[in-house]
Amino acid sequence: MTGDHGPVRVHGTRFRYADGTPFHPWTTAVPEADPDTLRALAASPFNRVRLTASAALSLDRLDQQIGALGAIGVQAEVMLHGRDIPETVERLAGHPNVWWCAPEDPEAQTDVQEYDHGHHPLTVYGGVRTDFGAPWITHASLRHQQVRAVSRLTEDLCKPVLIDDCGAEGDDPEPDAALSAEEMVFRVWEGVCRGGYVAHGEAYGPRPWKDHGGRLRGSSAPRVAFLRSILDEAPLGLAHTPETYDASTLEAPGEYWLQYLGPHRYPRRPFDLPGGPWRVDVIDTWNMTVRTLDSTHTGSFEVELPAEPYLAIRIRRA
Repeated sequence: MTGDHGPVRVHGTRFRYADGTPFHPWTTAVPEADPDTLRALAASPFNRVRLTASAALSLDRLDQQIGALGAIGVQAEVMLHGRDIPETVERLAGHPNVWWCAPEDPEAQTDVQEYDHGHHPLTVYGGVRTDFGAPWITHASLRHQQVRAVSRLTEDLCKPVLIDDCGAEGDDPEPDAALSAEEMVFRVWEGVCRGGYVAHGEAYGPRPWKDHGGRLRGSSAPRVAFLRSILDEAPLGLAHTPETYDASTLEAPGEYWLQYLGPHRYPRRPFDLPGGPWRVDVIDTWNMTVRTLDSTHTGSFEVELPAEPYLAIRIRRA
């Protein structure tokens, strides 16, 4: 349950629970947390949802659903657009798992701060031109298809950056909601290995997950679960290292590297790492396999690869 670690707080450009445990938001968007959706979420990798229809829900229903999400360890972002903000925030602020998405209106944001006795994460939802710089906005939340933007935004804002909508896996007539599962997984991995966070979306059939909840049907969610298991094993202090590598890389200096190669079919990758010895894993992000190389490495070395797409390399102290 969420309450085991306390509420989530911002820590630099990352998130942590109140007890210091890292929190990596694995987000998906649903209109509301009805019983079918709650069952699907409980079996999924997702620990944060954007309740996109929250402005249309009664306060009693919203209160009940946030509590039910908290019981399965899921953070809930409430869209405050169109709601009575003082009443909503004061009522829901006692939930440890609630987050706020406020209108781009300083007066509305002031109301959130005044009535939020729980001091929960607060953002506005926009694009790359949105001003996320106000000190009371704890993190950036944006719609953007180019997930590579997270690294520059994180550097500029010195805050966590969440791409809460980069498109959806599905068969929708709209191009943004008709991504292949491979592309959806690529976008999540790419954004994460650039130091940010990228939300999952799904839009299959006449009652798509993103509009109706209920049941996950796509192939990307299990692969998000695989990435979550990898990041759950990573140390504290992860950050993107743009000045060092030509592939998206998370690093805990001197301790851990996770480099994502995306669609590139490299036959080998060079590394020059002081100290060691280092243990190297080759990760197939689509087939969800981890192959640990037989030998350890020190100093300058090359990692031989099968020249296939969607691989990642993890390097840890042996």
